[in-house]
Parts: sequence; structure tokens; C-alpha cells
Amino acid sequence: MPEVQTTAPAPELQATVPIADDGAARVRLRKSETPETGLPKLRALCKAHRIWQNPLLKACTGGQLLFEDFRYVFAQYYQYSRHFTRYLSALMTRCENDFFRSKLSENLWEEGGALEPEKRHAEIFRNFLRDGLGLAVEAIKPEPFAELFAKEYLDFCVQSSPCAGSAFLSLGTEAVVADLYAIFLTGLRRAEIPEQHLTFFKIHIECDDEHAATLEEMMASYSDEPDWYNTCRRAMTHALDLRDQFFSAVYEAIQRRRVQSLMDNIQARQSLCPALPDPTSLLHPAGKTSPRLYENHRDELNIDFTVERVPFEPEVFDVRTVRIPPGKVNEKHRHAHESIFCILAGQGRVLVNDAVVPVTVGDTVFVPRWCFHQTQNSGSEELVILAVTDYGLTKRAFIGDYLKTARLKQGAHEATAVR
Repeated sequence: MPEVQTTAPAPELQATVPIADDGAARVRLRKSETPETGLPKLRALCKAHRIWQNPLLKACTGGQLLFEDFRYVFAQYYQYSRHFTRYLSALMTRCENDFFRSKLSENLWEEGGALEPEKRHAEIFRNFLRDGLGLAVEAIKPEPFAELFAKEYLDFCVQSSPCAGSAFLSLGTEAVVADLYAIFLTGLRRAEIPEQHLTFFKIHIECDDEHAATLEEMMASYSDEPDWYNTCRRAMTHALDLRDQFFSAVYEAIQRRRVQSLMDNIQARQSLCPALPDPTSLLHPAGKTSPRLYENHRDELNIDFTVERVPFEPEVFDVRTVRIPPGKVNEKHRHAHESIFCILAGQGRVLVNDAVVPVTVGDTVFVPRWCFHQTQNSGSEELVILAVTDYGLTKRAFIGDYLKTARLKQGAHEATAVR
């Protein structure tokens, strides 16, 4: 798996204005933003950052991630989470102010469970992985992009100035945790993870505002430094960028993992056919009907049709028989899979976006993915269509509620009358 390339923070450039001094040209630093004027701007930039549109977070909000997806998400997030006290400790070593070191030690004390080490946040997260997701923590193997994410987080805390480090861990980290974890909670609940296993996220939603305030206060204490505002802005943005890139890499990996077993079977030249196949499992005789998979009858929209699933067991293809009575239509709809329509009986027309395709017995029609389409029976006998799709593949690859993509909401479409 390729590593995700991250963007290093830009050099801390300083705005300057020329002045005259003893006839020689010199420069001096322009006064920076104050905390009173700068902090609201920084918070607004944080809320506008692209991380809030990250596909992983949007999939959580939409309830589109499965239990197995979350096992992968948080197995990779563990590489970052288990090192969090190291990030705080690194900032402490850079901080020359004993007051803020004492405040940071309070954060570390709480992260470490105080007098109850079994309640330290890292251990609570491990309990979530073990009990909530059924993972063997000691067997987790982080992806290269997860290791890079944790390493770059630690490197910045170790190498940056106290001003930049406190901005990195306040506005760029602790200040967004409550909102991020609320999104995760939504997804985990919709994936039916039991509530008793979600303690880690609830704790951080409740306590991280106080942690963020401590770090923000430390950041503001450096406001007399040259170009304080831009130093904080770059550090905050870098933290958000790193997490955004990590989330994107996780989302892309989820997409690959959903089809990986199929790809592995193809690459291994593994046949799905048993050594002694049952001939009846390979043939669907002409005229034989199958149990109905789906049907819809709505007189006000002239809709009347049934769908039967041809009982083959392919990995990629899905074969169905669609039956539409004379003068009727099926729903106008779209979906992620491609379709091939073979006309077995009757005549009619297939609407594909703005195209109208007349069809009769023996015709074959291609319906591309994600286009709106509808079939109309314009003849005097039942229109019978053999529909062959790649649903077996696309239902794995698509992240979301697949059925909701296929049928429009009631009232959201109008059937076209057959004339």
C-alpha cells in the first residue's frame, strides 16, 4: 500500500516594513494579531478546514460504515491514539514556563488515569478495540500511512517552538476532538456497536474542551512573539492536514478492502465451480419462474412490475428477470451497477437519461451506471427482460446504503405515460 505524502509546515515567514536608522536601511517586524483578534479568526479557519468534508467523516454521519469497516478504522487509529501522551510530553520538554508545564502535567495525569492506571485513556481505547470491536490488540499491524501519521505528529511536537506546538495541540487537535468523536459516535451507533463499549469517545467529548483551553492559554501567552498569528495558523492547519490525510487514506483503504477477497480469488485463478458441479445449478430453463425479489404497484404513476432473481451464485454478476404488464412502466431509478437488458418477450422502450431506446424480442440494451432509466411496455403482451448486472461487485465497493441509491423516494419522480 503506497504511503500517504504529507505536507510539511511552511517556514515561519515574518511580515516586514522598511524604516530608516542612521541612514541605513533596516527592517522591523510588523505587530502581529493579538489573542483577542487572532483567536476568533483561527477558530473560524478551523471550522472551515476541509477535514469536515472528509469522506470518512461523511460516511460516519451517513451511517454508511459497517462493523468490519470500523474494526479497520480504529485498528489504524490506535497507532496515533496510544502515543498521545508522548505528544503532550514532547510539548512539555519544549516549554520553558513552569506554570504551563504544571498545567500540561494535569492533562497528562488525567490521560494516565490519575491513581487508577487501568482507567488511563489508552487502556480505555484498548478495551474498546477488544470488547467493542473484537480485535486482538497485540496482533494489530498498522499500515504505513498510520505509522507516518503518528510519527509526523510526534516529530512536530518534538521539533517545533512552544508557541507552534501549543497551537498544533490546541486548535489543531484537542479543540476539534469533541466534534470529531461526536461524528464517530454517530457512525458507531448506527453500526450497532453496544453503548457500553463507547466510553472512550464519551470521555473525550466531555473533557477535551478543558484540555484545549489549557493549551490555548499557553499558545496565547506567546502573543508577543514576532508573527505570532501566522505561526499559530500554520501549526493548527498542519495538525488538521495530517489528520485529514490520514482519514482519507483510511477511507481509500476501506474501499480496497471491500473488494480485496474478490481480487485475490481472481489473481489466484481460483474457480468457483465445484469439482462435480450440479447441472441444475448451471441452467435456468426457459419459462421457469423464480421467487419474487421486488415488486411495485402504484396506479397513480402507472407503475406495475415484478423482479425475480435468477438463482445463480456468481461473485460479480447478478441476473434478474423483470416483468412489466402491457401499458405499464417500472420505476425511474438509478444505481451504481451497470446493466445489460436482453428482451425475451414483448416490446417497449427503455429511457436512459434523455435517450429513448425502442426494444423488441432479441434486442439488447446497455444501461450505464448512475444514469436514470425506466422501462415502458408499449405492446399488448407482457414485457419480459433478462437483466444482467455487476451488482455482486458494486455492492461490495460502494460505501453507503446501496438500496437507497437504487430507488427514488416516493413522490420524487413521475412515471411517463405509455402511448
